[in-house]
Amino acid sequence: MKSKDISSQGSKNAPPGPSPETGPKIPPDILCETILNSADFGIIATDTEGMILFINPFARSLLDFHQDISDRTVNIHVIDEDLWEEYRKIIETGEPQTNVPAQAQHNGRPLVSHRLPIYLNGRIAGAMSVFKPLETYEELANDIFKLKEHAHEIEAIIESSYDGIYVTDGEANTIRINSAYEKITGIKAAELIGRNMNDLVREGYFDESVSLKVKAEKKQMTIRQTLKSGKIVLVTGNPIFDENGKIKMIVTNVRDMTELVELQRQLEYTQGMTTAYRDILKSMQHTSARDNDIIMVSEPMLHIQELLDRVCRTNATVLIYGETGVGKDRIAEEIHEKSDRTESGIFVKINCGAIPEGLLESELFGYERGAFTGASKEGKSGLFEVAHRGTLFLDEVESMPLLLQSKLLRALQNFEITRVGGTKPVKVDVRLICASNQDLKEMIARKLFRADLYYRLNVIPLYIPPLRERRDDIPSLVNFFLGQYNRRHGTKKVLSKEAMGHLLAYSWPGNVREVANVIERLVVITHGDYILPNNLPREIYEKTGRDVLESGLTLKQQMEKIEVAIIRKAVEKYGSARKAAPHLGMDPTSLTRKMKKCL
Repeated sequence: MKSKDISSQGSKNAPPGPSPETGPKIPPDILCETILNSADFGIIATDTEGMILFINPFARSLLDFHQDISDRTVNIHVIDEDLWEEYRKIIETGEPQTNVPAQAQHNGRPLVSHRLPIYLNGRIAGAMSVFKPLETYEELANDIFKLKEHAHEIEAIIESSYDGIYVTDGEANTIRINSAYEKITGIKAAELIGRNMNDLVREGYFDESVSLKVKAEKKQMTIRQTLKSGKIVLVTGNPIFDENGKIKMIVTNVRDMTELVELQRQLEYTQGMTTAYRDILKSMQHTSARDNDIIMVSEPMLHIQELLDRVCRTNATVLIYGETGVGKDRIAEEIHEKSDRTESGIFVKINCGAIPEGLLESELFGYERGAFTGASKEGKSGLFEVAHRGTLFLDEVESMPLLLQSKLLRALQNFEITRVGGTKPVKVDVRLICASNQDLKEMIARKLFRADLYYRLNVIPLYIPPLRERRDDIPSLVNFFLGQYNRRHGTKKVLSKEAMGHLLAYSWPGNVREVANVIERLVVITHGDYILPNNLPREIYEKTGRDVLESGLTLKQQMEKIEVAIIRKAVEKYGSARKAAPHLGMDPTSLTRKMKKCL
């Protein structure tokens, strides 16, 4: 655009002083060069062969790139091979790539890049990147680009800008607007070119002008500007000074705030929902704990209760072991519920044996974006991060593969985890509880479990005995589950004394879990409100039907009689109390004492 063309569209109400007609003319090459030299963000442009057409001073400094590109023989490969692959896609498809992370870092700050096609005479002539620090992304810095010798290419680059560009002279007369500005604001360039900003504000095009503020303050300014349509934009004006220190141009970047406002609204909504879900989860866990109270009547369980009271006051790692179904997960919940962590975090549980080996690592430690095929674009937090300031319970820890055991050990040493595909360690504050139904020492001997990890986990060992070793808990467990399932199913079932006798005599290989399942089945399928022995599952009724009830004996006496019979049969079968004890899950001394008591 020639200077006299600009002046012919000037405002009749323009203030006195130098005008485009009488003032110094600004040639197009100098205008573009000045704009590009004023930019405080990086720009790189190439032709369709990948030869660098232009790289501005900011980008040169950022990338430590000092080669001469005037002969157009320097390929973008020397800066970034991956970037050229992205440029090829843009040249082939014409599709821009906006708001993508740049590979470079500026003083340790991450950058955001817009990659765009360059159009010349209606055809794609190359590709370009505009990049700036992420933390100032919404502030849109200042002006735009520079090419000294190729005015047509410079014009194409300006028109390809993702940001709106608005340029005035030193007196705030409008001299240049790009098409992105028209698209963002809905105001045509013909309405503004040659007009002074004082007049445009007075006529209501804008509520205020950043160009006028820059002119008055002689420094960069950023404001939120309301247009006549009611739309809000973010504008940043940059003064361009001549050799005498006078403002000769003001270059303004314009960005639509609609997307940023919507993102902020979504972020606030998501943060609110996250807090709400966390509170709901904690409430559900408290409710679950009350609905699954641990029955501790027998002497072994009372000892466990005493130990729990001491363990809950610490952050020590706990290893719970015992048969399947004894309630290891419920003990872990109890430790969390009685600790200070119930207020600061949540209880997170994962069954290591129920998740495929290939997925277990990413579930525990999370992963970065693009870490593997099918990974979420945003990446994902692992359970260590979810359990921050709370408790993480790893059930069936013996199922963890050896390589993952090594990573778990490293995490426990400093309580730092690294996501899959990541390099930056993340600090976590987690109380770890593990459980196993296997003999870990035997697995160590078979080289299936790391000895160093075992000793790290086995700080507080906690053995939960099976029901056959704590039969005094059975009546309380039966009554507890009977009440729970009556409430759940809206029934009023009652267990007969004879049926209770069978349940007491049964060995319960599935332990507490089996008790819960049997009682719920009885509540659901029994006709009437009275549960009789013949309502019991066949495996219980038939195994305990012989010699169960003898008239004139109390329940305790019946149980002692059954226990003696079982012990005698085991001793007869295996030859001695010492040999029979392991098969009954008892200590040989305890078994001998019971035999003497019943003689």
